[in-house]
Amino acid sequence: MPTVLVAGTLARFVLDAPDGPIQVPLVMGAMTAALVAMRNGHSRSAVQRAGQGASSYAPYAVFDDPSPARSVLHGISGFQIEMTQPVAAGPTAQ
Repeated sequence: MPTVLVAGTLARFVLDAPDGPIQVPLVMGAMTAALVAMRNGHSRSAVQRAGQGASSYAPYAVFDDPSPARSVLHGISGFQIEMTQPVAAGPTAQ
């Protein structure tokens, strides 16, 4: 369902989609994922910690190596993003 909503939003708003309309299906998808996780026995706090852990990977989305020029720059400068410890989620997490 989120894929259909995102595709429909992109088709309808084209270049204006990132300004706001695309956020609606993305938030709905995140809420759906959280509800499914809680329905499958994960506590609310575990789902919250997992979401917070996932948001710490935002620099990877920005500084990923999509272009060869950026890859060369990263290789020359030695730039690295340190990986964080994964967040434990589930009924046993306290």
